[in-house]
Amino acid sequence: MQTVEVFRAPAFRLALAFCFAVSAATAAAFGVIYLQVSNADVQRVSAVLVDEAAKSEGDSDEQLRRALELRLTRDIRRLDYVALFDASGAKIFGDVPAVPSIPVDGAAHIVRQQLLPDSSGFEPALFVARQRPDGAVVLFGRSLREVYDLQATLLTVLAIALLPTVLVILAIGAFFARRASMRFERIHSAILRIMNGELHSRLPVGREGDDVEKVARAVNLMLDEIERLLDQLKSVGDNIAHDLRTPLMIARAKIARALDEETDAEILRPILNAAVSQIDRASVAIAAILRVSAVENGALGNRFTDFDLGAVCAEVVDFYEPLAQSKSIEMTVDVRGPAPMRGDVDLMREAVSNLVDNAIKFTPEGGTVRVEAETIDGLPRLAVSDTGRGIPPQDRARVFRRFFRGDGDDVPGHGLGLNIAQTIANLHGFQLTVEDNNPGARFVMAPMAKASLGLVRAAE
Repeated sequence: MQTVEVFRAPAFRLALAFCFAVSAATAAAFGVIYLQVSNADVQRVSAVLVDEAAKSEGDSDEQLRRALELRLTRDIRRLDYVALFDASGAKIFGDVPAVPSIPVDGAAHIVRQQLLPDSSGFEPALFVARQRPDGAVVLFGRSLREVYDLQATLLTVLAIALLPTVLVILAIGAFFARRASMRFERIHSAILRIMNGELHSRLPVGREGDDVEKVARAVNLMLDEIERLLDQLKSVGDNIAHDLRTPLMIARAKIARALDEETDAEILRPILNAAVSQIDRASVAIAAILRVSAVENGALGNRFTDFDLGAVCAEVVDFYEPLAQSKSIEMTVDVRGPAPMRGDVDLMREAVSNLVDNAIKFTPEGGTVRVEAETIDGLPRLAVSDTGRGIPPQDRARVFRRFFRGDGDDVPGHGLGLNIAQTIANLHGFQLTVEDNNPGARFVMAPMAKASLGLVRAAE
């Protein structure tokens, strides 16, 4: 990865912003310390000098002179200034040649350029000048060299501390920027492979646990579902081709044979009727496929009203009872009170019809088909059970797929009825499952979890 890309990475820019913030905060903290230390020292020295000047006002000239000499003697670091001037301004005693250009008011004043006692240079100092009763002026001063040195030290410490901090933050930012850029580069490469047809590829995930990883995991789950649907679509395509090709080939063969060998219209009629029957079979398969597509796309799911699911079940049982009687199958309906729900009554009638038709189709003579409808916790529930051959456990997860037909399934059909029923159930916020009826199968249509049901109802 190029260095320019690292510097352009959001992580590096975030580190740069953090670096500026830390630098500003550090400089502000040092500035406060700088001002506090400087002002505190100046105020402390000012208070001492003003107090000493005030106390000296009542001393005699001799006492004052001894006090000033003692002050200079004890000044090992040569920081103090003292002097005594007569009324005319002539120096009587001290290490200051003349009164500085400050008011003689007993207050502290800063002199930026004060000549050193040995005349070797200048330095900042703080002075207090006070006039005595005889007109003489006493002067007390203190060098501010140490205060200014401390200020310079603070500035040096700030520069020394801030520069490595900035460099460390930038280094850390560059490290995480490079790491994030490499991570996104791996994700981008995986996306390109997927776009080029490698649907088995997945986005790389680690153990970071951040938002990027959550998105990558969600995308991988989506890719798993897409791959599963594509595999299912391939299987559906094969099944569609098989279900349509067989009746069309039979119809073509019969018509071609009739055209080649027969000329009598009465002889041609049964042959043509058989060909029409095969074409109708293909048409039924096409209509069923279009019906599934229409239900899935919601084209028929926008006419939601309130109705009684129990009444729909009773109506469907009444319609299929003659068919069940023709196969010597006993049909019963158990509606335990009203089962109100909201949805498309025509679609729900079709779903129940597909379940009942499927039960009759796979139930042998003398068997039983039972339809139940009830309300549990204020939500409707439907169950259709039979005493037929049942569904093996390994096929229960696949029985709702399009065109699925179990091994040894010799009953005519296209394998779309249960898929349509499941699609309609999902459209209404229900989940269709299959259980063992001992013997036979039991299909249960019950409400989904509350979260899923809310999403379905919001889509209405």
